[in-house]
Amino acid sequence: MNTMGECELCGAVKVAVRQLPMGKTTVTACSRCSDKLNLVPKQEAPGLTRARNMRQAPQKNTKPALMATGPKELAHDFSKRISKARKALNLSQQQLAKKMAETVNVIKSAESGKHPTDPVVRKFERILSIELMVARTAEETRHVAPGSGRGMTFGDYFNNMG
Repeated sequence: MNTMGECELCGAVKVAVRQLPMGKTTVTACSRCSDKLNLVPKQEAPGLTRARNMRQAPQKNTKPALMATGPKELAHDFSKRISKARKALNLSQQQLAKKMAETVNVIKSAESGKHPTDPVVRKFERILSIELMVARTAEETRHVAPGSGRGMTFGDYFNNMG
């Protein structure tokens, strides 16, 4: 967009100028200077345009989330099931990680009680031939991990009442 002003390059006054990139800065230049120095308005990189459009478009998840509200939930003793099945197959954590194409830390975390992601749950079930997703019970209970430091809040209490 052209406005009337002073060209920072040649010093011309009361000429049509516009903001143009020059190196790592932006200068106010008249059309004569921008033509001579071959300055062109900065255009957005095509990759940035695509990235912005992708962010605005809703993402379609091809596989439904296993742990989303539904008829099944992650078994409360999933960590024990994983550890027991791994030991029954005489696999070390490293060997299981390699079979699953995951890191050893993923195996250790799951066996210590950290909830794995949906794809990892599927891998555990397939490779160890176990069932980690079980039918929801009619009365849900909430487990507060010992030493979590949070304890129960009023919100938790009211959610459990309703």
